[in-house]
Parts: sequence; structure tokens; C-alpha cells
Amino acid sequence: MNLHDLVRWNPDALNDFENELGRCAARVEGVREAVTTQSDCGGRWRGDTHESAASAFVAYATAIADQRDSIRRVQECAILVAPALRMLHAELDATRTAAAASGFVVTDDGTVQPMSGVSAAPADRAGIQARVAALLARATELDDEAAATLSRELDEHHPAGQEQWLWPDGTRTKPAHLPATPEPGTPADAVAQWWRALDERDRTALLAGRPGAIGALDGIPAGARDAANRALLDVERRRLEEVAARLRLELEGNLFGGLFTAADAGLEQTDKKLAALDALDEVLARDDRYLLSLDLSGREAMAAVAVGNVDHAEHVAVFVPGAGSTLQGGLGGYDTQVSALRDEAHRHLGDTSGPGSSVAAVTWLDYQAPQWGWGLAYTERSPVSDLAAQIAAPRLSGFLDGLAASRDGDPDVTVVGHSYGALVAGLALRQGADADAAVFLGAPGIGTDDVRELGLPVGAAFLVEARRDAFADVGTFSGDPSFLDGLTHLPSGEGTSATGEPLTAITGHSSYLQPGSTSSYQVAAVVAGAAGRSAA
Repeated sequence: MNLHDLVRWNPDALNDFENELGRCAARVEGVREAVTTQSDCGGRWRGDTHESAASAFVAYATAIADQRDSIRRVQECAILVAPALRMLHAELDATRTAAAASGFVVTDDGTVQPMSGVSAAPADRAGIQARVAALLARATELDDEAAATLSRELDEHHPAGQEQWLWPDGTRTKPAHLPATPEPGTPADAVAQWWRALDERDRTALLAGRPGAIGALDGIPAGARDAANRALLDVERRRLEEVAARLRLELEGNLFGGLFTAADAGLEQTDKKLAALDALDEVLARDDRYLLSLDLSGREAMAAVAVGNVDHAEHVAVFVPGAGSTLQGGLGGYDTQVSALRDEAHRHLGDTSGPGSSVAAVTWLDYQAPQWGWGLAYTERSPVSDLAAQIAAPRLSGFLDGLAASRDGDPDVTVVGHSYGALVAGLALRQGADADAAVFLGAPGIGTDDVRELGLPVGAAFLVEARRDAFADVGTFSGDPSFLDGLTHLPSGEGTSATGEPLTAITGHSSYLQPGSTSSYQVAAVVAGAAGRSAA
């Protein structure tokens, strides 16, 4: 196994393979059931000849069941290898990032070479080369174990019911039970401590057996959450497609449609969630994305997607969109904006800090954002009520706490709330969320009339209000923040960057993170810890 092989070893392809094997096993099981059913001949054939035929049918059914179980064991191999491979890929990305920060590049053959024209320390090179060697050793072990498992299925007979699982330590027996997982809402520090105490075998088993639970826990490392939530994506898509098909069949056979059954409303909601999964698939296909949360339990699908690894970045921006936001309607655009914000923050760091600095940016839509239209008729869905924000704030607070708990060393975290998202961010900060700075964009309120209640360092709370943004002046939630002491006002008109590049003005309520704008440039400066380098 060399580095080129590891990069080409695609966990998404393994997931597709696992899904296809599951469908194959289901089809084989259907054949076994049919053979078993036909062995009785509907009670119309009796006698010695029938008994002999029935015995043959039983033997056939047993052989088919063996084939079904063999397919399932290969499927289990793929299920277990895929998340372990994702973690190896995440560690490789982190190693390459660390190498670049130290002036080295990791080549496709696994050697560590100095970058042209960059002064680099030999000790750093040796350390990075050791990390690469250890990574390749683990990848080789994983590859060998997978190959051995597949070979045994070709060469050996495994009796039905003798399930075998592949573990990183070479053990192949299925555990009696999976380790208990922390309850939802467990503090991120406690979750992180629990995860660190698990061995690699238990972690892999949990990723394969309980992806929904692991992906939702704040305090789990980003690579593991991403692997779990991506696995959950496939499960949820199959489930929703089955629900949609059943509802369509029900509607087709009902003269009154969904008038008396609400099937039409159920189908509409299911189709929206499937569209949300489509949007997630499109964004996750972009480079360096991590699916940090996925929750389909509510009216709208919820998720958090990061650009960059939050477990290795020194600076992390968490963007909270506002009312009317949905995954299917806005995630692609939000992801594009936060990616550009991350790039701008990197440029600020290039001006103000040495090598080693890094930035990650998260689109956090892991709450039921209130909706306009019919949403106004329901308190928990209304943009003019703070109830949705009160429900969302603990979720955001737990997520922000988890950014530090899941890693060594606290990152510098900036929460960026737009519109109603500013209220969510403000309430989370009032509850003690772990953040170093906050930027409120077009905020109709931040949930307090005293900036000190946010718990931020003095001078770390910022406000941007664009010209002709009517929503920013309504002051619905604890007053108009424009008049609060302790908020630093950042410009949004035309300007010039520190390097002389022109910056565009924004107007209205929806363009605060528009790439190339003064407001986006200023937010990036806060994210990079370079606030105060104001545009001309």
C-alpha cells in the first residue's frame, strides 16, 4: 500500500458497494422464501415422493441461505472498512496540511520533500515522515484484513448463523453488544472523554452500528462525525424513498387524494427532505467538506457542513443563517459564501501571521429556522417569535462547545449570525457557549440589551448593518442592536482592502457575505483575529 493507492481507495465507492450488496442479499432472501413456500406445493401434493421433494427443497433453501449470509458478511466487511478509511483520509489531509505549514510537501510516493524556496527544519521533516509511515502502515493493515476476509468467503464454507466481523486488531468475532452511547444533550467535554476512552475496535463498531447516534454527539472528532453522518445519509435516503413511494401509491388509489389522510402533506414534506439530501450530496462532493451533523427528525432537514477540518484549524467561523433558510433552498449558496469567507480569512492571516495558521468555516443549519408565509401562523415557526431561537440556542451552544472538546488546543471561534440567526447566536452566547468573537449581520435583535451578557471579551462583538436593510432596524428582540454600547460597527459601503483591492458596497438584507464586498472582508478579518485592519 502506497500513498497513491490510499488516495485512490474511495470510501464512497465502498459505501455504494455495501448498498448494492444489501440489495443483492435481499433479492437472494426473496428467492429463499419463494423456494421455502413452494416446497409445500400449497398442500396439494402428499406422499413419499412429496417428502423426498420437500427434503430437496429444504436443502436448496439452506444452500441459498448460506449464499445470502456470505453476501452479508462481505457487506459487513465494506461497512466496517469504509468509516476506517474515511478516518485515514482525514488524517492524511491533516498531515499534508501540517507539512505545508512547515514548508514541506507529501508526494504521491509517500516521501516528504521541502517546498521550493522555503526554509524548513529537518526535525519537522522527520516528524512528518514518521506520521506518513504510520498512516501507511495502518492503511496496509486495513487492506490486508479486508483482502483476507474476502478471500475466506471465496475459499471457505461459513455455516449459517456464524457471523464474522472484521476488526482492526485482527479479531473476527461479532461483539456481544455495542458500547452504550451518551444520551443526547450530554456535555461535549463528557462526550469527548468517553470517546477517547474507547479502543479502535469499539469506535469502528459504533460508526458502523450506530451512525445516527455518533454523528449527532458534540465532542466527537470531525472525521468520525463526518463518516457517521455520510453513512446515515444513505440510510435516510433509502428510508425516505420508501416512504415517498408508499405515499404516492396511497394517493393514486384514493379518490379523494390526501383530503382525509394528509398523505399529500406527508409526501410534500418527504420530497422536501429528499431535496435536502440532494443539496447535501452536491455540497459534500466539493473538496474538503465535512458533514458534522444531520437530523431529519423535524419539519425541515437540519445539518452542519464544514469547509476545512475544524479539529485542525486554528480559526473557526460558524455561520448561522436566518429565517426562511432551508438546506434544499440555500445550502449550496451558503457553502459558497463561507468558503469564500474562509479564503479571505486566509489572506488576512497571510498579512498578519506566520506559517501554520489555518481556517475552517461551518454553515450551521442544525435548527428549525422559522419560515415566512404560513409559518407566521405558528408560534414555533414564526420569524416574529423568539421561540424557534430559544429551541435552537442550546443546540448551537453544544456545537460550539464541541469544537474545543473534540481536539487538543482550543481554536479561535467566531460565530456569525445573520438576521434571525443573530438572535440564535446571541441566545447561545448568553447561555455560555464557547466562542471568542461574534459578528451580527442585519440583526433584528441579539436577545439582550446588554452586550456584556454575551460573555465575550471586550471589543469582540461586532455589528454590520447595510444601507436599506429594513429588517435590521425593527428591533423585535430586545431592541435595535445599532444603539447598544459594546458593539463595534463594521462598514458595509464601498472600500479598499489593506492590499489596495476595491471592495464593493452591499445594500438590503441578504448580501452580507457576498464575496468581494466590504462586509465580507470585515467579517473575515474578525475570523482571522485581525479585526481593526479596517477598509479605507
